[in-house]
Amino acid sequence: MGRGKGNPTGWIARVSMGKISFEMDGVSLSNVRQATTLAAHKPCSSTKFVLWS
Repeated sequence: MGRGKGNPTGWIARVSMGKISFEMDGVSLSNVRQATTLAAHKPCSSTKFVLWS
């Protein structure tokens, strides 16, 4: 019997405390900006966009 770890299925990135990271694919940039702007107003948080090419 193993310890239940299984095979790794993806990558993990370190995110500092107080920061949340989202990666979106298959959605237009304007829709992403609109959705995150609306969502950021709820908890009064700031958003920063990084576009990967």
